[in-house]
Amino acid sequence: MATPETHYEVPKQPRGGHAAPNHEPQTYAAAPRPQGGPVKLKGYWHMFDAHSSLKWGFPHFYRKPGYGYEKLGQYRNRDVLDRIWTGDYDDRYISSYDGKVSKLVVQAVDDIYDNTTNSTWRRTFVRNVSPFYLRLANWPVSHVDYARNGGPTSEDWPMIYVKWFFACIAISFVIGTPVSGEASMRNEGKYAPFPYGYIGYPKVARNEMEADVARGVRGNEANPIAERLLRPRYLCFLRAEGKPANLMAVDDYIEQYKTEDNLSYVFVAYTTEQFNHDSAEDMIVLHQIADAAARNAGVQAYWIGCSCLGSVPAQLQEDVYRICDVIRGAHSLAIAVGRPPSNPYGLATPDHFLQQWGKRIWTFPEVLLSPSGKDIKVYCRTGDWLAPIIVPKGQFPARVWREDAHIARQLIDHYEGNLILSQLELVTLAVECLHRRETTQYFRGDHSYALMGLLRIRPKIDPTDSAFQAFARLSLANGGNGNEQLLERLICVLPKEPNQPWHSMDDAYNAKLWDILPTDRTIAGIGEDDTIILDGCHAANVRWKSFAPVATSRIMSWKREFAKFMLRISGYIFWTSVALLAIFPAVAIPLFIYSLVMIALSPYLLRVIYLGKFWGSQGWFFGFEGYMDIDTIERQIFGARLGRMSWSAYMSPLSRHYRNEHNECVPLDPTTDENVRKLVERAKYAQPGDQRIFTLVDTGTMTATLFQAARPPICFILAGTEGGMQRALGCSYDWTTGTLYRETVLRFPTPIIDQMFRVPRVKLGFNRRQYPYKGLHEVGEARGKRKQDR
Repeated sequence: MATPETHYEVPKQPRGGHAAPNHEPQTYAAAPRPQGGPVKLKGYWHMFDAHSSLKWGFPHFYRKPGYGYEKLGQYRNRDVLDRIWTGDYDDRYISSYDGKVSKLVVQAVDDIYDNTTNSTWRRTFVRNVSPFYLRLANWPVSHVDYARNGGPTSEDWPMIYVKWFFACIAISFVIGTPVSGEASMRNEGKYAPFPYGYIGYPKVARNEMEADVARGVRGNEANPIAERLLRPRYLCFLRAEGKPANLMAVDDYIEQYKTEDNLSYVFVAYTTEQFNHDSAEDMIVLHQIADAAARNAGVQAYWIGCSCLGSVPAQLQEDVYRICDVIRGAHSLAIAVGRPPSNPYGLATPDHFLQQWGKRIWTFPEVLLSPSGKDIKVYCRTGDWLAPIIVPKGQFPARVWREDAHIARQLIDHYEGNLILSQLELVTLAVECLHRRETTQYFRGDHSYALMGLLRIRPKIDPTDSAFQAFARLSLANGGNGNEQLLERLICVLPKEPNQPWHSMDDAYNAKLWDILPTDRTIAGIGEDDTIILDGCHAANVRWKSFAPVATSRIMSWKREFAKFMLRISGYIFWTSVALLAIFPAVAIPLFIYSLVMIALSPYLLRVIYLGKFWGSQGWFFGFEGYMDIDTIERQIFGARLGRMSWSAYMSPLSRHYRNEHNECVPLDPTTDENVRKLVERAKYAQPGDQRIFTLVDTGTMTATLFQAARPPICFILAGTEGGMQRALGCSYDWTTGTLYRETVLRFPTPIIDQMFRVPRVKLGFNRRQYPYKGLHEVGEARGKRKQDR
């Protein structure tokens, strides 16, 4: 029988979140609750489960994972205190207590702990760590479902009376003990530190002093800058009509004619899909078109890629990536198009040929950088070369680049001087357009090298660069182009899809790159394995193995002080009155009655003592796998439903909130959205590498946040600010390379930055590859050892 659902009365349309991307009004239904009342966790009863294992260190009881990583080699890690760990690949975290790289154990809700073995990390059950006194005081009303009924009902009171009686008896035995029910402050109330620091060499350093000298890097070559090309290396100079042009080095032309006149030239653009370099006929036709274009333009030369690039391999490589300078110096742009030899798409008209030409990556900057204010002339192979097709530059996007015309038009306007973009806007829009275009890869970084042509400062080409490394070096070099901190902003983006490529700027929070401010965080270098070295961050550790007692500060009123005193002495008075009852009954009876009254009121008095608003609390990041309602979370940490904790309103794409009748932002349980609820259920059966559901409990802000990630992030690093919130990267840790990998990005309130410690440089990656895995019974558990501390 289906469990009935209750519905929140939401006067306004709820906002926020990306699990339900449509913006139609939605009904947010409360997640189904058990008929028996609040969720009851088994806690330490799990120790009797057949699948629970025992170990010496905390947590003592855990469940082995269902999968293990293949043993492909032994790896080494050096921690921040110079201790060495070697062993098989496995999931580990850095302990904030001793800085050691320890085996990762993740607490999980009962449904996941009991029913699934789909992880590569160990799991443990959720433990109640609240003060024992408060648990006793709250026990009489622990079965009351406040979320459903708002308080006790007539059906609840008989059970409350019975439990109250037994709670009073239990409290009488412990209330006189001098042990405090409150935890002590740690780290001056700040979040647990993250004892990590990267000590390796970068591939490219921002400062030459940090470069690897053994690799032969000399001064000023940490990230060498390419020189601009002042004039083409070669040009084809026209001869008498009907005769082929004379290919000549420009330096030789100047030396021979002792003049730099008549060096105006037409830049002739084409694509090898339509004109094959191996076809003599194609090359003849191409030069004939170029000859006609130069004569029509009234200039004495033309530049064409099939002939005017350097003949020496080193020159050829250098010239290919400096064509942008050639087009900048041209008189005008002419485009040669024709029917491709292989025509699988049935291209038939000049517009079709031109659109095919426009899909190539290297043709995009040729149009953008062509001379301002001059129309582009298109010469069709089978058309009239004396009457080329005229395409105004401003109309080129709508006619040719139809798929991204609205973006490309902004770039056209920028280079035409009609609508100047900031450096960041320029790069952002250009990256989006370039990565939509096709290329026959020469180097892995070709997309980034094409982007370089649009900027003033360009690093030299490095054939060993990956696409990411080429883009990162470009970002480093362009500190001189306005210090837009492009890459620092890009790392703060939360991908909308798990497999979103690193260069995509689609943000799950729908923010633009220029909305994100990296403040004082900077890129110090680029790693060998598509990583960056980030400096200046604040970070905090996430505790996954269990909750912990949380220290709080409150204003102690006379009411609380009086209740504490009267309750503390009631146990002593009770036993004293019993002893005096036979000797001095006149004195003993009033004391006995008083002590009974205090004992009967003890659950209430304890709540008076320990309740009240928190003026401050110890900052902790607690994490667990799965979902629990907010009341259950609060009971596990503080012992009772106190109303102090709430769901975050907009810290995660899964967060939900609405506007109440007082125009206030009210956070909602994320599972009131049916789409989020389905994500929670589906994530229970995720396989390694798939997205799972985790919950982050932040006792500093007294909020809980539901989020998605493939692996539990062991720390959160503040890397930027956006919309009045801090963007925090939730990172997993690959201890074999000392690399932190972005798993998620959450948004924290800005004051949290003052409660975190700074960390040394961190090595940060975008996408963590999935290490090969099999069933644990096939590969066995990972083994390793720690070298003797020095």
